Amino acid sequence: MGPPEATPDAHLRRELIKALAIVFGGTFLLAIIQWVLPFTAGFMQVGLALLLLEVPLRLLPDLRAAPLWTRIGPIGRGLRLGGLTILVVFPLFVGGFHLVYTNVLDRPVDWDLHRLARWSEDLEFAPAAACTRREVSVWTQEGQLWVASPADAQLVVRLAVPASPPPSGDGPARPPPARHVLCKPTAADASSAAPSPSTSLPVVGKPILPDSDGTYRPPRGQGVFFSLGEIDRFTLHLADQRGPIPAERLRLGHRSVPASDAGLVEDTRSYWWLLAYLLIHLGLVAYPEEYFFRGYLQPRLDQRFGTPVRLLGVPVGRGLLLSALAFALLHPILIPGPHRLLVFFPALLFGWLAARQKELGAAILVHALSNVLLAVVSRMYG
Repeated sequence: MGPPEATPDAHLRRELIKALAIVFGGTFLLAIIQWVLPFTAGFMQVGLALLLLEVPLRLLPDLRAAPLWTRIGPIGRGLRLGGLTILVVFPLFVGGFHLVYTNVLDRPVDWDLHRLARWSEDLEFAPAAACTRREVSVWTQEGQLWVASPADAQLVVRLAVPASPPPSGDGPARPPPARHVLCKPTAADASSAAPSPSTSLPVVGKPILPDSDGTYRPPRGQGVFFSLGEIDRFTLHLADQRGPIPAERLRLGHRSVPASDAGLVEDTRSYWWLLAYLLIHLGLVAYPEEYFFRGYLQPRLDQRFGTPVRLLGVPVGRGLLLSALAFALLHPILIPGPHRLLVFFPALLFGWLAARQKELGAAILVHALSNVLLAVVSRMYG
């Protein structure tokens, strides 16, 4: 006699294990590629999106034959359910965010729309181990511009900003306040040095004044920090004793993107990132994540475990909890941090919306706008 034929339940269990193994294994592979080749970080979300969209198709070639929720559904129905959810949930989220940041984390709040103006993504945030790099690193952080130098380099830095409006006249603009950037602050600098999030990141030291021609010449191994305030455009010229810093030795932002020109970094701060952010999170984040976790995984788990509970009139079960848990566990892989696990809670909402609609339209809309709301609100707190 041959081996006993596998039951439908066993087939489903193997399918679910295989789906999660492929998604988590593929995401770990993307994280390794990103770690080895930092310049690929901007493409990792594309790779993850393709992975999430492809796995259900490979495991179930005919998705229509299974009771899945992979359709977006009628636009009007998704907008109505998503819009009503946003009206109820978003004010609660903003209120809770404000209480935590002001009462627990003691962070200042400044609801100024100008804080939404953003530098280009290539320049934002410090690279990993900026103090141990052989290249000159440049990055922005809200109204700050950082230039970190390798230990063996003596930089020559010149910053050009737009001229002040009348009545200041139309002569050269006064340079913004500047300070030394140090990787190992001396005792004299310790009182003025800002706390460093990592020993491999620099701190701000004593004020530095420009030469008569507007050029800053920090000591060997030190960089320059500029407080840009509300300045929306700058041109940064960087050189050493040999001339302009070569483009391959000039790295930008947390992804360490190579500069396009030797010794030159230019950028403009604008609000257009919000539109791009929304479109990216609709198409590359919310849609593929909802497609896999709520469109495929949750209803397959419901088939496996049933839906014995009614939550606000919607039948749910362990599938809602387990798909939200898998969603949360995936998030810290590409962007590490324990706070990333908190997405478990909005995932419960997205799962309830998908179960209510048996389609993904409302869940995708609320997911994408939740990401945009978080990006907007977080910029209002110091």
